[in-house]
Amino acid sequence: MYTVEYDRLSEEQTRKYLERIGLSYPVSPTLENLDTLIWSHQCKVPFENIDTRLLACPVSLSSQDLYRKIVEERHGGFCFELNGLFLLLLQSLGFKAYACVCRVAAGFTSLRALTHRASIVFLNGKEYLCDVGLGGPMAPFAVELSPEPQTKKGETYRVTDTGDGWKLLLRRETEGTDSPVIIFARIPFLSEDFTPLMDALLARPDNLFSNHLVINLRTPEGYKNFRDDTLIWRTGKRRKEIRYASKDIPDMIQDIFGLNYDRDLLARNLS
Repeated sequence: MYTVEYDRLSEEQTRKYLERIGLSYPVSPTLENLDTLIWSHQCKVPFENIDTRLLACPVSLSSQDLYRKIVEERHGGFCFELNGLFLLLLQSLGFKAYACVCRVAAGFTSLRALTHRASIVFLNGKEYLCDVGLGGPMAPFAVELSPEPQTKKGETYRVTDTGDGWKLLLRRETEGTDSPVIIFARIPFLSEDFTPLMDALLARPDNLFSNHLVINLRTPEGYKNFRDDTLIWRTGKRRKEIRYASKDIPDMIQDIFGLNYDRDLLARNLS
């Protein structure tokens, strides 16, 4: 009945965005390339909340502000930012996709507020869930909206119905044990629909993004997770934990996560 329209990046912006995640233009809209885009994005652009936690900067979800922050300034962001710009990249590369609203389910037994967004892509008559902005375990590939287990890069996911109109993404932890990750709706949302959801989240006194410094990044061998003053670096089955003094955090942000923030500005806000 209605068309759902999103902004597009220019060809030059698309080229630079692909360079930001270590890929080359052009990228054709295939499932194999979609998986590569997701994996590369997760390994190159951190989930982080430096703007809201340390710098008290307002967060804008406008297309050009997201492009400037993530591509030109080489910063990261949280889900509303990362998945917001990633959807524009998909659209600009010729993928048929739309934004969907989500609830985080991992670690919770009661229904949570709408504090996450992802994308759904149509390919070859099938639908796939794509996520590059979850601050925790997320599928390193496009997950078909199917109850059949799907395994790539050593991780297994599947999608089931909740029975009340929502879809549930499940992650295989051990054989026969699947854990919930997110609950999502197969309803297209416009980019501007997420601003009030983000504002409501940031206005909550108990929200993660204002109370804790969080930086997460997938690596080809595992994960790097930083929270407040502690870095946990997982490589295969090995786990290394490092605590940082406040004066050393600005260098860690640049050296470990590759984020191009002004070190002196960070140091002043950490003191």
